[in-house]
Amino acid sequence: MKQSKILLVTVSSTMGYQGKAGQEVLKKVSTLFEDLKENLEDAGVVTNVIMADQIVEKLKPILAGAVIIVATGGTERIIKSIVRSLEKPVLLIAYPYNNSLASSIEVLSILRDESLPVKLIYSNLDWDILHDVRRFINVCKAIYNIENTKLIQIGLPSPWILTSKNPEIIKNKFGIDVIKLEVSDLIESAKKVRDDDAKNIANELKNKFGGIIEPKTEDLVKAVKFYLAIKNLTSQHSASSTTIRCFDLIAYDVTACIGVSLSNDDGIVAGCEADLDSVLTMMILHELTKEPVWMANIARINPKDNTITLTHCTIATKMIDDLKKSFLRNHFESGKSVSIQGSLKKSDITLARLGGRNLDKMTIATGKIIKTDLRDPLLCRTQAEIKLDGDVQRFIMNALGNHQILTYGNLTQELLDFCKFKNIEPIII
Repeated sequence: MKQSKILLVTVSSTMGYQGKAGQEVLKKVSTLFEDLKENLEDAGVVTNVIMADQIVEKLKPILAGAVIIVATGGTERIIKSIVRSLEKPVLLIAYPYNNSLASSIEVLSILRDESLPVKLIYSNLDWDILHDVRRFINVCKAIYNIENTKLIQIGLPSPWILTSKNPEIIKNKFGIDVIKLEVSDLIESAKKVRDDDAKNIANELKNKFGGIIEPKTEDLVKAVKFYLAIKNLTSQHSASSTTIRCFDLIAYDVTACIGVSLSNDDGIVAGCEADLDSVLTMMILHELTKEPVWMANIARINPKDNTITLTHCTIATKMIDDLKKSFLRNHFESGKSVSIQGSLKKSDITLARLGGRNLDKMTIATGKIIKTDLRDPLLCRTQAEIKLDGDVQRFIMNALGNHQILTYGNLTQELLDFCKFKNIEPIII
């Protein structure tokens, strides 16, 4: 994928002393953003609409967004032209002098009415602003990467998945090409995997985990072949993510649990049950964090303690707190093949889920994992109890589907910016 850049523009009037003010602000910003240079395409001071249009036209294919420093008043039309032409997220930065804020507010009112992806922050142009700019760059690059990727859907959504959207809605919202394959394509790909390649990885897994309980070695080798098959299919189709109608594989005495786990370790976002809404949420959180994320079922709630219990039979091994205290088990529902009983970190977390009729809503909740590896025999193998910061009843009543996506840390502000720039309604729990 082509490396994206963020356009950096200082806009200034040339009236009277304001041209000099523009140059002074440019100098200050260049020093301030020195450590961000590799992400930026600095266009210097722009003083008219023609110059702005030429810059955007030349650089637009590689741009993921723009940071516009408003050095003076009288720059409204320049800003408006950049935002309209770029059609990417824009961060307006106003400061306390030369009618910078006045111009910014005037143009923001028009851009907001047009539902264009623009955000305004006010700053003295000091070091405190760097956190906001870094976060903006990260969100822009996440959007750019998502909009320029391919997603493989292997099989139709499992019959109990009622919320998954069709590829046309996904294309309209995110520009993502959904490549539809059959489960038989995955099976045929697995047949081509060399035994020795699968055995080597299977032996590595056996050494990493605390033990292998029900499955036999041949079960693990077979499961690893499906991991390598997923890897081969995503490579063949130049895709970065996949979701699999995995329960169909049970008829072949194998599950995709290991394949999904190891794919997520590799940075290939992999989801279960061909659930497109959930894998899209995984893609968003992965691009924002550059780490694996966990797709899980809502298994229980405890309104009194304000907790929820999430479970699933797979998780990226990189998310497991202690592999030597985790185990390779058989699949919960079927008793076949291999799944993962993993312990998560007792960490602050964020839960998110994309949904709505046109993928126009997202629930966002924060909390902390208080218990993990519960070893409840009536639940999927990997288990975590989470104490929510928000009300658990509100969480359930606003859930956009069963599958929830978990990432370590508090990602609320990044997700709010993502929602703002993609015209998604955030539902904060």
